[in-house]
Amino acid sequence: MSRAEIAYNESVINETKHEEPKLRLREKIACSIGGLTGTLHFQMISMFLLFFYTDVMKISPAYVAGLFLVARIIDAVLAPMFGIFVDKVTTPWGKYKPWMLILGIPTAIFGWLTFTSFDLSHTGKIIYATVTYLAYSIMIAITPAPSSAIMPAVTKRVDERVSIGTYSYMLVMVGAMFVTIAAQPLYKALGGGSDARGFSLLMLVVGIITILVSLFQVLNLKERYIVTSSKDEARPSLKEMLVAVFTNKNAIIVYIYVLALNLANGIRSAVMVHYFKYFFGNEGLVVTVGIVSILPVMIGAVLSPMVTKKIGVKANVLLGTFVTVLSMLAILVIPSTPAGIIAFLVIGVISGVFTGFSSPAQGTMLPAAMDYTEWKTGINVNAFMGSFMGFLQTFATALSGAIAAGVLVMIGYEPGVEQSSTTLTGLKILMGVIPAIVIVFTASVAWFDLTEEKQTQIAKDLEERRNQRKND
Repeated sequence: MSRAEIAYNESVINETKHEEPKLRLREKIACSIGGLTGTLHFQMISMFLLFFYTDVMKISPAYVAGLFLVARIIDAVLAPMFGIFVDKVTTPWGKYKPWMLILGIPTAIFGWLTFTSFDLSHTGKIIYATVTYLAYSIMIAITPAPSSAIMPAVTKRVDERVSIGTYSYMLVMVGAMFVTIAAQPLYKALGGGSDARGFSLLMLVVGIITILVSLFQVLNLKERYIVTSSKDEARPSLKEMLVAVFTNKNAIIVYIYVLALNLANGIRSAVMVHYFKYFFGNEGLVVTVGIVSILPVMIGAVLSPMVTKKIGVKANVLLGTFVTVLSMLAILVIPSTPAGIIAFLVIGVISGVFTGFSSPAQGTMLPAAMDYTEWKTGINVNAFMGSFMGFLQTFATALSGAIAAGVLVMIGYEPGVEQSSTTLTGLKILMGVIPAIVIVFTASVAWFDLTEEKQTQIAKDLEERRNQRKND
C-alpha cells in the first residue's frame, strides 16, 4: 500500500461523524491509566503475597501453592463467562466504561483484605486467606474484559492507539516502580515494626487509588464505536466466539506473549524477597534493584522508536528475548558477595535497556487483534478477548506463585532461618533457569503481522460496515 493510500485511509477515518481528529489528553490518560492500578495489584501479588502468607501469616508454602492453583481453575471458568456477558450487555451508561467503577471498588476492598492479617487461629487464618484471595483473584481476572475492550470502542486511529499505548506503558512502569522501589520501605515504615500492619495500611492506600482512578475513567471515557445488535439479530454462540478468536493467529501470538512474559516475571518476583533476604542477606536490596531495573527500562522505551526503525520490530523483539535469557541464566554464577551484588545490578541495567527497546508497542497488539477478529468474522468479541487476556495474566501470576511455592517446599525452605546450600541453589534456579526457559516463548511475537498499514485498512473497512448498517 502506498503512502498516498495510507494517508487517504487515515483521512477517511478522521473525518467520520462520530470521532474528533484527536483525542483529548485526559481521555488518553483515562484509557490507559487502568494499567497503573492493575500493575499495582499484580506487582503486590507477584512480589509480596507469597512472602506475606509464609512469613507474616505463617501459612505453609504447600497450602499456598494449592490455593493459587485452585484460584486459577475458578478464574478459568469465570473470566471468559464474564467476557461473554459484557459483550452481550449494554448498560444505560455505556457498554464497557461502567465496569471500571463496578469492578474497581470490590478489587480495592478485597485487595486490602487479602493483605490484612487479623488475630485468628491458624485454621482461621487459612480459611480467611482462602476466601479473601479467591475473591480478590476473581476481581483481577475479570477486570481486563472491559478494560482491554475499551480502546477499540474509543478510537480506530492507529496513531492514537500508539499514543495511548505509550501512555499505558509509562503508567505501567510508574506502577511497577512504585511497588518495586517504595512498597518494601513503606510497609516497614507504616507498620512500625509490624509487617502485618504495614502491608494492611499500604494496601489501603492502593485501594483508595484504585477507586479514584476508576471514577476518573468513568467520567472521562467516551465510547464511539459500539456494535449493537437488534432484537431480531442472532447473537454469536460460545462456539462461534471461540472459533472467531482462536482462528486468529495474531490473537494467539498475543496470548502466548502475555502468558510467557507474566509467568517468567511472576516466578522471579515471587521469590525475589526470599532471594535477597537469604542469598545476599539483605532484604532491602529490593529497593535498590527496583531502581536499577526499572529506570533503564524507561530509558530503553524512550529510545525504542529509533531502535525499531533501525533494525525492525522482529529483530528488536528477538534481540530483547536473547538478552533477557542470558541475563537470567547469569544468576547461576553470581556469588553472594558485594561483588556479586554489583554484578546483579549491572546485569539488571543491561537487561532493562533491551526490555525497554522491545516493550512499548505491545499495548497496541491486542486492540489490533480485536479489530482483525471483527473484520474477519463480522462479530465483535472484544470483551471476551480481553477476558481471556485477563485470565492469562492472573493465571500466570498465580501459576508463578504456585511454582515458586512448590519449589520452595522441594528445596527445603524454612521461613526465618538460615538456609542450606541446597535451598540457596534452588533459589538461584527459581530466579534464573526456570524464568529463562519460559521467556523464550515471548519470541512468538516475531510472527505478529498486523502492520500499521494493515490496521489502517481494517479500521477503514470496519467504519464503512458500520455506516452501511446505519443506512440499512
